[in-house]
Amino acid sequence: MRMKKLLDIFELSKEKGRPVRQLRGFVQQRKISFLRMGHRTLLFDPEKVEKALAKYEIREVGAK
Repeated sequence: MRMKKLLDIFELSKEKGRPVRQLRGFVQQRKISFLRMGHRTLLFDPEKVEKALAKYEIREVGAK
């Protein structure tokens, strides 16, 4: 069984090109999934985060 690589908020920020502050806001609003490991540590599955953020994508209407 292979374990998925979980990222901390700084690694996720680098990978997704989003500021840490914005990701913390998404966590607070429960827009992205996370694992709380202890009091301060948050870990993220990048695949689940990508799926969650895709829900908020707005596609251009009427473009050809």
